[in-house]
This record gives sequence, C-alpha cells and structure tokens, in this order.
Amino acid sequence: MDRRGFVKSMCVMAAAAVGLPATAAEAFAQAVARKKPAVIWLSGQECTGCTESLLRTSHPGLGTLVLDLISLDYHEALSAAAGHQAEAAKHASMEENAGEYVLVVEGAIPTKDGGIYCKIAGQT
Repeated sequence: MDRRGFVKSMCVMAAAAVGLPATAAEAFAQAVARKKPAVIWLSGQECTGCTESLLRTSHPGLGTLVLDLISLDYHEALSAAAGHQAEAAKHASMEENAGEYVLVVEGAIPTKDGGIYCKIAGQT
C-alpha cells in the first residue's frame, strides 16, 4: 500500500468512527495529502510583537492558518520542541523544502562586530 492509499484508508476509518458520510472521508484525504507551504519563522532581536499579532489573527484564525493553510515547521515561541530537537526540526524542514519554504524573520538582525550581539542556537 502506498502513502496515498494509507492516508485515504485512515481518513475513511476516522470518518466512519464519528459517523460522517463517505464523501467526508475523501475530503479529509485530499486535505491531508495536499502539500502546504512550509514556513520557518526566525526570531532576531525583537519584542515578539509580530508573533502576538499572529496569535490574534481572526480571518483566518490561527487554528485554520497553521492546521489547514500552512505548515509552520519552526517557530521558537510556538514550538513544542526545544533545544536540539527544535533545531533539528528547523534544519530538516530547510533541507526537505530547499528553495521552496517561506522564511519569516521577526525583528532586527544586528551585524556590527560580526553579529555578536544576537545569538540563535549558540551561533551568531
């Protein structure tokens, strides 16, 4: 069984488990299979104001945005992972989506003195 067949089977079982019609299973399968744009959100020297605005979005809501419209692969403040696991997820997304991901940079990136005034994951 290929990935598409597996996903479709799981969607059929999930729809049946909650009593939804068979047409809902197909809609689920299409939504799950659709490749959403990967977003990597980096934080420089910032006040997290842009993240606060993201959290308060209403059209679409945050849930719709991150579950249906985009794949928020990395965000330091919103990530469930931390430390090495978060960094590994970020680098994996960068490699998997090379040349295709959307990079959001929140805040300033200081460059004076070789950038020593801003460290991200121990690097300047």
